[in-house]
Amino acid sequence: MRTVLPISNFEVVASKSVPPQVNPVESSDELWSSLELASDGSPNLAKWRSVSVEGRVIPSYVLIGPRGGSVPIRLALLGCTGGDDLLSTTAIVKLLVELDLAPLLAQDFALFGYPIANPHRNSGSAPDFETQFWREVDDPVIRFFERELAGNELDGVIVIKGNEPISGFQIQVSSRVIATEVLWPALELAQRLVPLASEPIQLYPQLQRRENAFFSLDHVRPKPFSLVIRTPANVPFENQVSAVAFSIKQILHHYRALVGHADSL
Repeated sequence: MRTVLPISNFEVVASKSVPPQVNPVESSDELWSSLELASDGSPNLAKWRSVSVEGRVIPSYVLIGPRGGSVPIRLALLGCTGGDDLLSTTAIVKLLVELDLAPLLAQDFALFGYPIANPHRNSGSAPDFETQFWREVDDPVIRFFERELAGNELDGVIVIKGNEPISGFQIQVSSRVIATEVLWPALELAQRLVPLASEPIQLYPQLQRRENAFFSLDHVRPKPFSLVIRTPANVPFENQVSAVAFSIKQILHHYRALVGHADSL
């Protein structure tokens, strides 16, 4: 049986004020401040678990939407999985802050947000998130996410990659059902902000899935779906961030409808 996450168990820090707008030139420290300001005293958004990397504590957050009577659908949102991808970090911050202000958009969801999933290492290069999971790698971040991915009973994992060398907005996904019923409808708003790739929805081939950490979750229960949202580097920063935020809000809406339809059968 899946556990229900009580908000009283969450660690909440910082001071509350009106959450600031996310600025594309903000530093990582300013982005963290945006989330801490939003989470302090919020009934929906709170700090989750943290990982220590070279003396720095990297927090994560969880947002619990209003309950509609069922156990929340659990999704993980990962940014900055490789390199200094400030855009994906900004997109997750923007999304969590906006959903905290309009929680009905996240009704029946528990969203685990990791704005900086793979922080920079001063002592050397960070491990490759694409290939190093489930290989007994001795790295605190890899071990942390192996526990998070396996222990949070996730329904889905969403990875965000900004400023990619692609022609247009693209989502790679592990499930044909998710692609058809959830992702295609979610493209409507995104394409108003960024051009779509010639293949905007890409099913990840089975052979390649075996080599990619985020598409190799068959042993994790309840066997979550995986998708990677990629935005093209040839459009403005703000457009990429907004396209990610809008598309994920639509993914929440359409996935909730899909789950509701399946439950009614």
